[in-house]
Amino acid sequence: MKIGYDRKESKISDVEITNDTLSGRGGLSFILRYLDRTGFLPMIEEKFGHLRKSGKGESISECARQFISFCMDGTKHSIARFDELKKDPGYAAVIERDVDELLSTASMKRFFSKFNGNSYSSYRSLLNELFIWRLKQEKPSVVVLHLDTMVLDNNGAKVREGCNVTYKKVLGFQPLQINWGPYIVDMQFRSGEKHSNHGNDAKEAVARLVRFIRGRYDEQVPIILNADSGFLSDENLQYFENELKIKYVVIGKLYSSVYKTLQSITTPVSARVKAKRASWVCYDFMSKLDRWETSRRTILTTLVADEDQYVLEGIRDTVMYTNLGNNDDADGELKNRNRYDLLQTEAIVKLAHHNGEEELNHRSIKEFMGSEHLPFTHFGMNGAYYSLMVISHFLMESFRKDIAGDIIPQRCYATRIRREIIDIAVKVVHTGHRIILKTTRSVWELLDIGNLWIKCNSRVAIT
Repeated sequence: MKIGYDRKESKISDVEITNDTLSGRGGLSFILRYLDRTGFLPMIEEKFGHLRKSGKGESISECARQFISFCMDGTKHSIARFDELKKDPGYAAVIERDVDELLSTASMKRFFSKFNGNSYSSYRSLLNELFIWRLKQEKPSVVVLHLDTMVLDNNGAKVREGCNVTYKKVLGFQPLQINWGPYIVDMQFRSGEKHSNHGNDAKEAVARLVRFIRGRYDEQVPIILNADSGFLSDENLQYFENELKIKYVVIGKLYSSVYKTLQSITTPVSARVKAKRASWVCYDFMSKLDRWETSRRTILTTLVADEDQYVLEGIRDTVMYTNLGNNDDADGELKNRNRYDLLQTEAIVKLAHHNGEEELNHRSIKEFMGSEHLPFTHFGMNGAYYSLMVISHFLMESFRKDIAGDIIPQRCYATRIRREIIDIAVKVVHTGHRIILKTTRSVWELLDIGNLWIKCNSRVAIT
């Protein structure tokens, strides 16, 4: 008795080699065309072109372009990958280069070796330029920044300069970063032992961005800084209030003095904040820590329900300090821009809770990198490597918003962009002095390739 049947007409009989130029990473063409149109690469050449000591080899901007392509691809997160790519004519075609123009692993190592000492830190100004570009593109009425540090776990790597013990008890690096939405807009690469409030790093980083925002975007735009308890100090808060004239919401530690102040003034519940599986009661009052000279607006939240399980008050509390609602010029500007809601207790609590969501940027950049291990021994080389990784991550998110917003409307991890847009099969055809990228009809219709290509070629350059 024969069970089932065999559709022999669909069986593959053999395998052969084709001379056609094919690639499984066709979407790189769209991202790199977008990158070329932004004019970002000439900015790199202007900033770092002097590092090229002779006319031999590729330019600094070309090295950066091929590294950004490597980051976007994400197939294999190893510098050795460049030697593999150099053998792939399909990859060369989709990034619009000839095979002999592709950089080898040795060439890429020489590129990063040019960044000795602190020369890599100039990438920070390019990241800031990208930030101003996005502000002008997206035109926010209020700029909400998130200040934090992130540990890069290099515990299993070989000896790395600056790879020291972090607060997570692993060897690694701990860059200081400022996020704006899905973008990392400022980054100071630091050795692992440097804690959140090390020296004046945090104050200088915030001041740097405030100058950029007010000088290059909008002199009057309200700026709100979110930060966790690692940055809480009277010195920092006074600097934000008196020198920078910005608003802040900073998480604090639950000292006994906070509860004593609350009990002494018998403040009623000021608000309730609800989420999908939890809700909080909020107490809004004025208080100060023992060493502070002035009292500040204090909001204490108590979790009262977590996934339908009631929690005793005082068990899972959070305290935050803010200068929102001080009736100063910045508050007046918020009202002028119809953002009076940000002065209310509920909105301030939600801003503080958003700190947890902003840590998604940490997960996102780590997923984008593939590995937290940085590849080089010297600190400056790793600083340049990570800086370009952050810039590549920024540009990928910009591409998603500007070009692929109809395909992927919400912020996401790089894996989704790679899977849905980059990882498409294409054939590159040379005909009649033209080079044509061909896709299957199903991919063409699914991604609206024709419209995608038009968008990539019509971007306004960074100014």
